[in-house]
Amino acid sequence: MHPRLLERVAMCVVAAVATALNVLVKLPCTLPTPDGVPRGAFVSRFGCWSDVAALWNSRDLAGHVFPYVTGSTLGDGTVEYPTLTGVWVWLTALPVGSARGFLLVTGIVAAVLAVVVTLLLARVAGRRAWIWAATPPLALYAVYNWDLLAVVCTVAGLVAMVRPPSTWSTTTRYTVAGIAFGLGGAFKLWPLMFLAPLAIAALLDRDAPLAVRVRRTAASLGGGVGVVLAANVPFVLVNLPGWLSVFTFQAARPIGPSTLSIWYYGLLPWSADVRGPFQQTMGTLSTAATALGIVAVLTVTVVLALRRGTTPWLQSAAALLAVYMVCNKVASPQYVLWLLPFFVVLRVGGWWIAAYLVADVCAVVGFFRNSFYAAVGVGTDTWAYQAMTVGIWGRAALLVALVVVFFRTTSAGPPGPSARAAVPDPDGSAVLSGARRSDGRTGAAGPTG
Repeated sequence: MHPRLLERVAMCVVAAVATALNVLVKLPCTLPTPDGVPRGAFVSRFGCWSDVAALWNSRDLAGHVFPYVTGSTLGDGTVEYPTLTGVWVWLTALPVGSARGFLLVTGIVAAVLAVVVTLLLARVAGRRAWIWAATPPLALYAVYNWDLLAVVCTVAGLVAMVRPPSTWSTTTRYTVAGIAFGLGGAFKLWPLMFLAPLAIAALLDRDAPLAVRVRRTAASLGGGVGVVLAANVPFVLVNLPGWLSVFTFQAARPIGPSTLSIWYYGLLPWSADVRGPFQQTMGTLSTAATALGIVAVLTVTVVLALRRGTTPWLQSAAALLAVYMVCNKVASPQYVLWLLPFFVVLRVGGWWIAAYLVADVCAVVGFFRNSFYAAVGVGTDTWAYQAMTVGIWGRAALLVALVVVFFRTTSAGPPGPSARAAVPDPDGSAVLSGARRSDGRTGAAGPTG
């Protein structure tokens, strides 16, 4: 077997094993709580919480009711996520009749998704895909939620732009990437952010006449928005209140200790009242900070695109994600799975990656252990609370720094020859499939004249 193929097989095996380990960690929470043991103490002692098992009962997934089409609140099969995730949850729940079985089925699917992401990342960045396959996040969060669905769509979009098939034109690349990001947004909303830098690149990269650039911008946005509309409009028409229940739930969700966000822990003691009026203030601050951060990143992206003639859209997408993760009112542990592919496809230094992963482990281990101590009456003056504090603020500081770091990095090219022959493009530009520009980005070559 060729050494490169052997290495990719090893990556896939490691990713699958890491996913299986996470399933094993989460299984205890599908069992009844022992007599005399508070549920909170049991869950936090083993750190076995997962939304997959928890929502089986709280959203009546055992009833196998098709989601969003009945009622006006969550439950009866409707979960607090966009429509494609809800339908996916319904499909994977059909063959089983218990939370344990549902977790196992979800784990099998997650292992397949983890392997697919591994192969896609290896296509883009070669050996750097080990950062995805062999670091802690998969073993910690693979079945914490259904985030791998959006991750695989996001990575597919990255591959479409950075390492597409050699026969694809630039318009095809932009269209497929837009569709992939839109599909990811129909599973979880956050990949929709990447349509903005993608559209900026389509319009401002000076590798084709303006009419061609306008056409491919429309194609990328049309593909992404079209997928989102196709995934949502039928549910809106059938049962608008049921569809809206997802958004009303997320808007009303309080910023509490379990959100692990800087807003709760940074604004204590005012934030401690999860039902008080200060919740609205924190929500406003979070929304405003997120919006300002996104505008700032996109402004930098446009300025760099106009100055260079090529858009650092990949760096911009990573920076947008970092802004969202640090400013959002919720900072769930599994969000690191969103960030990890960008650590692979951009040449971020190993110390940055290691520091973030250590901070993340501190946050999640400290949170669960601190919750256990609180449940058994020990209090919060413990090493666990200190570890959680270091993790929360360490992640936040690193995300802010990474916004700058991302813009200063180049993309990680694939192994093998550094360039290939240009492929004629019927829309008036050319593609260097897998080619590395002098500025480190990949994809379209310079103007073809």
